Amino acid sequence: MDKRKKLSWDDILNQSSDPKPLDRVESSEVHLNSVVRLISPAEEVAGKSPPTRSSSPEEWSHLIERVRSAATRVREVETEAHEQELRVQDLLERVREDIANANERVKAAEAHTREIQTRADALLKAADERVRAAEERARIAEEWLARVYDTIASEFAFAQPEKRSV
Repeated sequence: MDKRKKLSWDDILNQSSDPKPLDRVESSEVHLNSVVRLISPAEEVAGKSPPTRSSSPEEWSHLIERVRSAATRVREVETEAHEQELRVQDLLERVREDIANANERVKAAEAHTREIQTRADALLKAADERVRAAEERARIAEEWLARVYDTIASEFAFAQPEKRSV
């Protein structure tokens, strides 16, 4: 015979909170009393025993009301948890978008930096070439100036003017 069918309602409600594995009854009725006890206020539970088969309809009504209240609270908590999960997912999505945007900005900045570096390298190379060309022109100009000086000095023998006395 099934273990649940052998136990009466009173036996189920009076079971210890941590039954042995072999004595465990797998029904929602066993766990319902624990849920109701956890959710109901302490002052309502104190001094009252769970309803039995011989309990009055008012006690059963009170238990049903407590179960409904507990179920309402569970639904509220589930709704709040779902809303919070949606907010967290929205926040995560925004963070992912922000990270993606930041990565794109980093890539763009790196590309811009590479472009600037390439331009700077080209400008430095052109400046070096202009410096070399200017140095070469200055060297050639100095050579021509030296030739002109030598030619003038050799072609015109300047006589030293005599000193006049007054």
